[in-house]
Amino acid sequence: MMISPIEGIRRVAVVTGSNQGIGYFIALQLALSGKFQDIVLACRSEVRAMDAIATMQQHQQLQASPSSSSSPATVLPNIQYENLILGNATSHQEFAAKMKENFGHVDCLVNNAAMAYKHADTTPHAEQCTPTLDVNYRGTVDFTECMLPLLRCGTDARIVNLSSSAARLGQVSPELQKKFTSPTLTMEELNALVDTYEKHVKEGTHQKHGWSNTNYGMSKLAITAATKVWARQEPTMKINCCDPGYCNTSMTSGRGTDPPEKGARTAVMLAIKDDLPSGEFFAAEKVAKW
Repeated sequence: MMISPIEGIRRVAVVTGSNQGIGYFIALQLALSGKFQDIVLACRSEVRAMDAIATMQQHQQLQASPSSSSSPATVLPNIQYENLILGNATSHQEFAAKMKENFGHVDCLVNNAAMAYKHADTTPHAEQCTPTLDVNYRGTVDFTECMLPLLRCGTDARIVNLSSSAARLGQVSPELQKKFTSPTLTMEELNALVDTYEKHVKEGTHQKHGWSNTNYGMSKLAITAATKVWARQEPTMKINCCDPGYCNTSMTSGRGTDPPEKGARTAVMLAIKDDLPSGEFFAAEKVAKW
């Protein structure tokens, strides 16, 4: 089952990092779903966001055309841009304040924005650690915490966190696995685990202490753990994460095997499908092993 539009209620979806790649197609597919009346592209670049909106609106018009072979959305939603610099606490607060002013609530937050160093980048591993964690983990956590009051006012509120196959739990020691999967893990404890990983990376002892050797993978492992913590803390919401697959995007330098529109599908399903669990890791539109 899919969520049905509720008469008289404007449902609002926010998608971070949505001016290109997987995020673009998540926003587009949500716009075409007929389940939301407002789609907000939360991005750094206004120029790229406005270009993305123009392209999305062309798709909308085709979808609504009587000659279209697909079923038109009941109402063409409003698509707009709002500046967001993930990892900047002031930007997080200003964005949330703007959403409160404009809508008073948010019904769906898709945390797609992230960063990754290219394989060819010569920046030392230890120097890549903090920037990666500050955006992918700490930035996403702080932004989500700023948005939670608005989501609590939403209708059938959802949070969808983009994780990764690189987030696999098995990359850390059994002892650390127990800590990350503890049913009583708190955000404070999770933050402390991430801080400890960062400390050990800078000391050059991270692998000795049972951590993996990928900053990106650890940032996404922590996001998966945060998803489960939030799901326990917010039982009235559906909060899940997903691996979009290895997609042909700028982040993968065009090496991905799947088109980004396919990579968007699981996140969109988690945003609009009814009768879903909460606190799970999904891949290929079904619950998967973390």
